[in-house]
Parts: sequence; structure tokens; C-alpha cells
Amino acid sequence: MKGQISTELLIIIALVLLVFIPLLVLVYFKANDANQQISSYQAELSVSRIASLANSVGSLGTNTSVTTDVFVPPETVKFSCQPTGGGGEIVLQINTPEGPTDIVEIVKYPINSVTLADETIAGGWMKIKITSVYEDGKARIEISTDRVS
Repeated sequence: MKGQISTELLIIIALVLLVFIPLLVLVYFKANDANQQISSYQAELSVSRIASLANSVGSLGTNTSVTTDVFVPPETVKFSCQPTGGGGEIVLQINTPEGPTDIVEIVKYPINSVTLADETIAGGWMKIKITSVYEDGKARIEISTDRVS
């Protein structure tokens, strides 16, 4: 009698584990996908925030300055500003399961070329200062950074 009860208990435990182990694996992979999606949203938010503030500072005229805190996502490869044509681009390159992906926003005003962050700062906050300067008869946006944490 005791042998039959313990055998039935072992079979019940095995069936429960047979159901729960695949569920735990599924939850793990879904959580990983959710983390990568959040990282992608954080990257888009950081880039669009800097670009919109740079456009605002450019619209307000020379000697205007704005300081903001921006989160650099954990999978960041390079976060930079570069001049293109008559304006500029804010580019954030992140690693995704599909490979390196660039998130780009356009700035209407000429911008200085600077690397804001790389993989050493990824996963932390940065203080970004955006300033409108007037040099040699031309207005341009200057972006500088300090790491917060």
C-alpha cells in the first residue's frame, strides 16, 4: 500500500514538472524579449528627446542653452551627433537580436560632430547640454555631455 501511494505521488509530481518546466522556459524567453523591446523604446526616446531639444534651441536663437538627463540603453554601441548637409543627425547604434541597429533623428540646424556615449557608458544616465552658438557668421548647435551615473 505504501509503495503504491509513493509511486502515484512520483507520477503526479513528474506530470506537474512536465507541464511547468516548458512554461518556465517560455516565461524566460518572453521576459528577455520584453527587456529588449524596452531597451529599444528607451533608445528611441533618448534620440528623439535630444533631437527635439536641439531643434528647439536652434529656433530660439543664439546663446540659448538647455540641459537634460538622458538614459543610455544597456545595449548601446555608439551614441553620436554628426553634421549632414545643412543640418545634423543624432544617431544611436544598439545591438539587437537581428544585429546592430541605428536609430536616427534629424536636426534642422548645423550640429557639431561628437560622440556622446559608447558601450562603457551603456546602461546609465548622461547629462546633455545643448547650446546654440554663433561663430564666423553662422549659427550652429553644440552638444556636450557629462556622465551622471
